[in-house]
Amino acid sequence: MSDRRWVWGLIGLGIATRVAAVLVLQSHLVPHSTFEHGEIAANIVEGRGFSVRFLGADGPTSQQAPIYPLAVAAVYAIGGVGTPGSLLILELGQALLGGWLVAEVIRLARTIAPGRAWVAPAAGLIAALHPTLVYSATHIQVSPLAATLLVATLARAYEARSGRAAFFVGLWIAALALTDPILGLVAIGAAWAIAGNIGGWRPVALMGLAAVLGVAPWIVRNAAIHGELVLIKSTFGYAFWQGNCSASEGTDKVVRASVDRSLARETVGLRDLNSSLWEARHEAGYIDDIALTAVDYEILRRVSEPERSRILFRRAIHELKQTPGRYASLCLRRLRYFLLFDETNPKTRNRLYRASHLGLTLLALIGLAMAPGEVRRRLGPTIVTVGLITAFHSLTIVSARFHIPIEPLLAVWAGAGLGRVSTVAHASRKVEGVGIGGGLAGRQGELLDLG
Repeated sequence: MSDRRWVWGLIGLGIATRVAAVLVLQSHLVPHSTFEHGEIAANIVEGRGFSVRFLGADGPTSQQAPIYPLAVAAVYAIGGVGTPGSLLILELGQALLGGWLVAEVIRLARTIAPGRAWVAPAAGLIAALHPTLVYSATHIQVSPLAATLLVATLARAYEARSGRAAFFVGLWIAALALTDPILGLVAIGAAWAIAGNIGGWRPVALMGLAAVLGVAPWIVRNAAIHGELVLIKSTFGYAFWQGNCSASEGTDKVVRASVDRSLARETVGLRDLNSSLWEARHEAGYIDDIALTAVDYEILRRVSEPERSRILFRRAIHELKQTPGRYASLCLRRLRYFLLFDETNPKTRNRLYRASHLGLTLLALIGLAMAPGEVRRRLGPTIVTVGLITAFHSLTIVSARFHIPIEPLLAVWAGAGLGRVSTVAHASRKVEGVGIGGGLAGRQGELLDLG
């Protein structure tokens, strides 16, 4: 099979698996499944601007980064606000996005391991079929887009060979940060890749300049509505409080016995199973439901959005100080949740989720161990990126959806393990070729002698 045919075959496979998941699971019929993105999008379409009800108050917001809610709003403008038709369009769009993700994974793998024929196909196949990546297309959430932009940014950083290319990498970083600001940590890995290609500080500085210019309009907008500097999102303090307040298990969700009862319900088929998982997810709710009182909401309602986050951040710090050692325990728990399973999320209790999550993690670690030394060194920027994202969530708050953007990078690690195998196979073919050529040359000599 030609190179072009297998690439398009994997892209098509990535799209097909996601379309099948969307049509079989029917998540677009699940009520209350769009969360903050859907509310902001509805407000945009209905003329209230980029706004949301957040911590007791309605108004213009920086609670979410802008790109994904704007995309949801564009679909709402076509298919209606929150209608099943609109949600189906969004999910099918994310299925198509899955094809782009596969293409970017292949591109990144080829750049990291050039000439090692099996690495890119293996990485692309995992990206096309990995269950959590496929399942994420059936949710109105930012993770599929964020995962694709993360891989695309790193791929272009590895390819950059000029200051102009480095500048455009900065624009990719800006787009990623305006989708999910935490993933802006990729800038460190991208800088490493660019410096390794070009050398010197100038290309990295150009990358940084482009990133700043790209996010500047949104920061200016935030300053205009909040009256102070807000770097993309205003919610770091709020998220830290969710993950570290006295009622928290390290995530934003609540552990309730009623969740277990929802999960214990007998199901028939994948669609029914998906419905029960959504039911359990809604039953779990958010930590806000049990940790904030009516008095708290009244206090928070009276201050600006950034101040609400600062108040909750200070409260979390105060509560952590009352119990020495609790923060370290929560960080270790979050690391375990991130690397293994988030015990507070009903969906991660599913055996298929756990098997696929563990399987990808093991394949990634085996791939790193088996990768040829040169390939392992070239994986450095991806390793730093994964490490920084993991560390951030371990220190603040964790959720299963935060793991999705790094899974395509783990697919590349898994594929890298085949670099050594493909090298051996290539060497074997070369030896065979030399043997055949030598035999023919020898035989030719014998014929000449006979002549």
